[in-house]
Amino acid sequence: MSCDAWAGLTEVVEQDEGDVRAVFRGMDSTVAPLLLTAAGVLVLPLDEALTGEPGAAVIQAVTWVVVGIPLWTAVWVYLTLQLGLNRLGRGHLTLQGYRGDRSLGLRPVGRLAFTGFWMLIGSVGPLVLTNVSDAAGVILGIAVLVVGIGLFFLSLRRLNRQMVVVKQRELDRARVLYMQAYDKVRDQPTLEVLQGQVGLLNAAEALEKRAERIQEWPFDEATFARVITIASSAVATIIARLLLEQVGL
Repeated sequence: MSCDAWAGLTEVVEQDEGDVRAVFRGMDSTVAPLLLTAAGVLVLPLDEALTGEPGAAVIQAVTWVVVGIPLWTAVWVYLTLQLGLNRLGRGHLTLQGYRGDRSLGLRPVGRLAFTGFWMLIGSVGPLVLTNVSDAAGVILGIAVLVVGIGLFFLSLRRLNRQMVVVKQRELDRARVLYMQAYDKVRDQPTLEVLQGQVGLLNAAEALEKRAERIQEWPFDEATFARVITIASSAVATIIARLLLEQVGL
């Protein structure tokens, strides 16, 4: 992560930069991707080896050595990023009432989350699509994508809850004004009293509209829709290619 990314995160948490970096500990590990690559090299060629094709098994093992290191590095960085975002959500964020920023200052967190998401899609998706003849690899790739998408939203769930609390608090303020205005009208249901409450009702309506604009996730609705569209399209395309490969088309 760049220095700008760390600085953006420290603006919304009551921790210094060192503590924020500690939240994302393990992201720069090289041992874990190497171990995952070794496991893949041992497991994925087993189907060729068991069917009496040692040459194909060796070729597949070498292939997974070449592609496994960058692939599993991307997967590992993504996993540690999601764990870090989950830990970040457990901490105390400096979220304030809505003052024009719909993300409540969490836009840097949303950008960070999406950096990991695009990295996962960009590394796993093309690899699986170009190796549909390897059933084991395709199944593994689909599993990684599905789990990765689930973790994307799960890791941000705590942040989502905190943002919902702020949004609800702002809506409650508007409702209090509405209640104050209509209490007087209910006690004295006359046109003069209603006209006297117009200013209060307008203020309540303005507060309500502002509160409704607050995001419940650290990214906007259009970005959320793109995530769902791209993720579902990628999984559907991979599954379709796998089925067509099985029937010889």
